[in-house]
Amino acid sequence: MFISDSQLKGLYQRERVTGNKWVVKAKQRGINKPVTVTLGRVDVISVREARRLARDKLALLAEGVNPNTQSKLFRDTDAQLGVTLSDAIDAYLALRELKPSTIKSYRQVLGRSFKDWFSLQLRQISRQDIVNRYVDIQSGIAKRQLQPEKANPRGLADAQKAMRYLSAIMNSYSNDTVNGKRLLPDGNPVLVLKDKRARVRLKARDRFLNEEERRLIFDELTTASHYDYKGKLSADEADFVYFLIVTGLRLEEVKTLRWSNVTATTYTVTDTKNGVDHTLPITESIARLLARNRSDSEWVFPGKGGSYSSMSSVVKRLVASTGINFTAHDLRRTAATIASEHGFSRDQIGLLLNHAVSNVTDGYIQKTTKAILPILEALESSILGR
Repeated sequence: MFISDSQLKGLYQRERVTGNKWVVKAKQRGINKPVTVTLGRVDVISVREARRLARDKLALLAEGVNPNTQSKLFRDTDAQLGVTLSDAIDAYLALRELKPSTIKSYRQVLGRSFKDWFSLQLRQISRQDIVNRYVDIQSGIAKRQLQPEKANPRGLADAQKAMRYLSAIMNSYSNDTVNGKRLLPDGNPVLVLKDKRARVRLKARDRFLNEEERRLIFDELTTASHYDYKGKLSADEADFVYFLIVTGLRLEEVKTLRWSNVTATTYTVTDTKNGVDHTLPITESIARLLARNRSDSEWVFPGKGGSYSSMSSVVKRLVASTGINFTAHDLRRTAATIASEHGFSRDQIGLLLNHAVSNVTDGYIQKTTKAILPILEALESSILGR
């Protein structure tokens, strides 16, 4: 039953068992059939507020707009605008052809830095939130880490990496609109770090092993296979580190080397940073290394459960044994330095390290194992002390 309002035509109280409700009932312009629009419960909305709301709905009907259809559109729009950070991360990673290791890095870094934001809508993350979290990430890591600072203050590189990943997610939605509304009304909030000049340029790490350090490490590696060796490395771990030093390969590239990619004269690394397969010639010492590590496993350096060895702590244990503080990437930098000391050009070293080409002309220069062999032989001679 509809009870009309005493002052406003078109406003009614509709009697319901669950409680009376304010409704607007009137014809929409261009349509003869009356439209009923529910405003809310009588015991919640005052008559004065009901009349104000009713006038707005009646004005829409007079313009030929159905308020019910408009409300549904608003609800659908809000739902589509309500993309959460968790949903955005999944969509971003699914859309791009990224290496499994890159996807793993995204999920680990974002989960570690923004887990409590995953249920938030992107549009709810403000510029001030970004500034506060950027500072929190740095200070949190600085408090937890016991190792001495390297090229940059503790936590700075981690904070910048986290924000770089988050910014990539936000950028993928920065131009999206739903029914004329921008998903991110104020754009990518991570850009506040650039606006406030908070994201300082990281200092490049330039650590490499000098001749004396290389000699001490090589001595440790060569004694690891002796029966009376008392150090912290197994023979295959020593071979793994040697492989890194004399090739300049990345840790992941050597870890994931398969026997199926090893021939009589070459081996090919497929899990590369730039996604381009990297084929290297087999030198004398690498040939001996491969021969003594030959097994039925799929991997040159096998681990447990049929996978490759993690080699997660091998460098740390070598550091503990020798007292020389270095990282796996310092070995790659050392290989490049030795090659430079032997007179090889920047372009030649770039071929060894499988760096992405810098211009169109470089793209036409084909890399060959013949061009890389002299560099590898020079590295071996230096490390072996020939």
